[in-house]
Amino acid sequence: MSNKVSYPYPFLSDFLMKKGFTVYPHEMVCGEVNCPHPQNRFVDVAAKKDGKLYAFEYKSVGDYLLRAVKQIENYRLSFDYVVVVAEVPRYDVSVHPTRGVRIKELLRLGAGFWIVNFQRTTEHLEKKQLAETFKKISSIAPIESHEVGTDSYGYLQKDDMWFWMFYSVLDRRSDASTFIKAKEALHKERLFHPSSILKLTNEIGKQKTANKIADILKKHGFTLLRDHHRGFLSQPLSIVEAAQFMAKYNFDYGELYKNYVRKSMDLVDARNRMWKDLQKEIYGVGIRSASQFIRGMVLKGSWKFPLNDDRFLEKCEFNVEIASRIGLIENRSNYYEELGRFADNYLEGNRGILAHVLWYIRKRYCHHPTHCYECPLYSSCFREKDVDCNFTEVVAPKQQNPIKENQEWIMAKFNHNLRILRKQPINQACLTDFG
Repeated sequence: MSNKVSYPYPFLSDFLMKKGFTVYPHEMVCGEVNCPHPQNRFVDVAAKKDGKLYAFEYKSVGDYLLRAVKQIENYRLSFDYVVVVAEVPRYDVSVHPTRGVRIKELLRLGAGFWIVNFQRTTEHLEKKQLAETFKKISSIAPIESHEVGTDSYGYLQKDDMWFWMFYSVLDRRSDASTFIKAKEALHKERLFHPSSILKLTNEIGKQKTANKIADILKKHGFTLLRDHHRGFLSQPLSIVEAAQFMAKYNFDYGELYKNYVRKSMDLVDARNRMWKDLQKEIYGVGIRSASQFIRGMVLKGSWKFPLNDDRFLEKCEFNVEIASRIGLIENRSNYYEELGRFADNYLEGNRGILAHVLWYIRKRYCHHPTHCYECPLYSSCFREKDVDCNFTEVVAPKQQNPIKENQEWIMAKFNHNLRILRKQPINQACLTDFG
C-alpha cells in the first residue's frame, strides 16, 4: 500500500512546507466550542510552525472573498493565526489594504492577507483528449440539479420531457434543485401534467389558473420569484403558457420537433424558429432559458438540432473560472471566442457539451474541495499541476486568542499518529483518520 499523501490545495501546501510549516494532510474541521457558524468549520489548509497553529482559507477568483468572514470568525477560536489567501486578478473586490474598503472586514478580525498569482508551466491534456473526456462526461451526466450526485444519466423519456420544459421555464437563476418540490406540490393537487393545466385554463381562464398554481406552490414552501411585470405570478404564468404551447403539438415533443423541421429550410433554421417562438409564446423565457431547454433536448433527448451557436455556450463566473482552470481559455474576456474555437476544432462545433460539462463539474466536484480528487478533469486542472505560484503577503496576521479546548483539539490532530484508511486511485487523495 502506498503511503503517499496528496495534500489539500497542493500549490499552497507545497509552498508552506518549503517555508518550514508542518501541513495537516487533509482538510480539517475547526473546534466547535462557541463556534458561531457551524456550517463554515472546514479549514482549507491547517498548518503548524514553531508551536503555533495556522488556518489558511483559499479564495479563487470565482469565489467571493467576503465569504471568508464567517470562516475567520470560526477559525480564530481554534488557531493562533488565520490567513486568507486570495487568487488575483480578482473582480469582486479590491485587494489593496488601504483602498480596498471591503477587505477591511477580514482584516479587522486579525486575519492575515496573502495574494497568489498562477502561471502555468506544464502542458495540459492534449485538446483532442480533453474533448473526448468532455464527451464522456456529458453522456453520463444529468442536466437537472437534483440528479447531480445520483446514478442518473439524465436521459429524457416521454414524461421527463415535460418536467424539463417545466424546469427550464421556471429557471430564473434560482435554486434549480427546488424545482422537484414544485413538481411534487402540483402532483399532489393533480395539476402538474400539462393537459390538466390546459383543462383548468379552459375552464377558469389563464389568470385564475396561474393564481391557483401560485397558491399551491406557496402552500408547499416553494419560493416564488417576483418580477416587475407579473409579481409573484411570473413563474406560475410561465408554467401555464408552457402547457398552452405544448397543447398545439398534442403534448408530444417528437411532434414539436418534426413540426419545426418540416416547415424550415434546414435544422439550423428550424432550431432558430423554435428558439424565437419559445421566447415569444412563454412568459419569462428569454435567451438563456430557451437555449437551455433546446440544449437539454438535444443532449439528453432525441432531437438533432446543431448546438453550434454561442447562445448554447452559457457564460457565468463559475463556467469562466473552470474553463480557465483547465486551460480552455487564456483570456477570460475572450470566453466565447476561445471556447467556440475549441468546440469547432474538437467537438464538431457542439457548444452544448461544453456548457453542460462546465456546469456539471462545478455542481458535482468544485463546490467542495474534498471532491476535487474524484473529478475526471483532475489531471487537467492547473490547481493540481506544477505551476509557478507567486505568493505575496499583503498584511501579516495578528495573533488570535483561541479557546483552550478548541486549540487542544486541533493540536491533538497534528500530534496523533495518522494511518491510511484504504488505497485509492492514483488521482485521489489518501484519506486519513486516527488509529
